[in-house]
Amino acid sequence: MNPPALILRTAMLLLLMVYNAKMSIITTKQDIEVGNELLLFCKAGGEGEITWQKDGEGIIDEDKVTTMDETSSKLLIKKATLQDAGTYTCMCEFESGHKDNFMVQVYVYEGPSFSQTTLYHEFLEGTDGMVPCLATGKPAVDVVWLRDKQTFSSDGRLSDNTLLMKKVRREDAGTYVCRAQIRGRPIYKELSVSVVVNDPPTVRLKEEEKKVMAGSETNVSLLCLVDGIPKPNITWTTQL
Repeated sequence: MNPPALILRTAMLLLLMVYNAKMSIITTKQDIEVGNELLLFCKAGGEGEITWQKDGEGIIDEDKVTTMDETSSKLLIKKATLQDAGTYTCMCEFESGHKDNFMVQVYVYEGPSFSQTTLYHEFLEGTDGMVPCLATGKPAVDVVWLRDKQTFSSDGRLSDNTLLMKKVRREDAGTYVCRAQIRGRPIYKELSVSVVVNDPPTVRLKEEEKKVMAGSETNVSLLCLVDGIPKPNITWTTQL
């Protein structure tokens, strides 16, 4: 075999070795809720010594790291805590002397939850209404209000995510949704809150005064127009 062909063949073998030595980390999901299991499975493309790091620090805990064989290793945390969030790196020094690594970012969250958020509110038409959303979570949560599946543009929102509704109207009654989302992650929960707007009853007679001169057998009708929310009860009284 001439020297150029030998050099080409050697280069191809080296490239093949590097390709076969490619690494990967398999995980079911990147977002782990506190208390759930975190499992990372590292697969190397060749035989070698596999080690783990978290945020640049070596992991040597035998309760967490298990060598499966000379090409794979797993890292298992049975009950994840917020402190387990970070960047995990699987590194391998192959028998050929080549070194490689693969990184994956893991997020651990708690919540969101809505604590003692009130689910029902009643306001008198024309007054200012406040609808709190007591959402918490770790890391921090971002809160938006929705109505009819669209972001609700209100008269204002207080610092504690309370919806401020100035001079509420009848059409403001309905169901509002508080959505709390873990900041920067696709993890959210929603809570439906009902708002009822009451309108004091008003009464109007079609004829403010009606006098009928008739005998005892004569029929007389009076029309009373009543409005209000909730629907008012109507009673009649007579004055002698």
